[in-house]
Amino acid sequence: MKDVALFKVKNHLPVEDIERENRVIDRAKVTAGDKGLAPDSVEDFFKAQISCQISVAKAIQFRYRADLLSQPSVQEPKDLKSEVRPHLLRLGDQLVEQMMMYIKTSGSFDSAQFSDFDAAIDVEYVTLLDKQILFQALQQVKYLPKN
Repeated sequence: MKDVALFKVKNHLPVEDIERENRVIDRAKVTAGDKGLAPDSVEDFFKAQISCQISVAKAIQFRYRADLLSQPSVQEPKDLKSEVRPHLLRLGDQLVEQMMMYIKTSGSFDSAQFSDFDAAIDVEYVTLLDKQILFQALQQVKYLPKN
């Protein structure tokens, strides 16, 4: 998120980009359908992820931007369009693939797995409530119904 914040600061762009958030969700749905997962069930997970992660990402960006006011960076940011966003999209595709593989082999995510999920997400500014919302949405991810 520091790369995103630095790019936005140097290019005078706002932190929030709702249109971009919607494109990320749309891409996740397409990828999910291609992988055999129900797009709408994945949409709920990605919306939960985005609401948590984007809020966290925005907080990180705002805090970093505030730091930049007192300590300007000489570092050049990675390009948002050609480097950072493509990397984030690849991560999203990998996440969908991993969900599909897990559901294929294990059927679904069980509530007893939350403690492992909680421990696996060790990211500053992500709260326990954020993790619970994400996990509940993850439990709703299903296979694409066959016609």
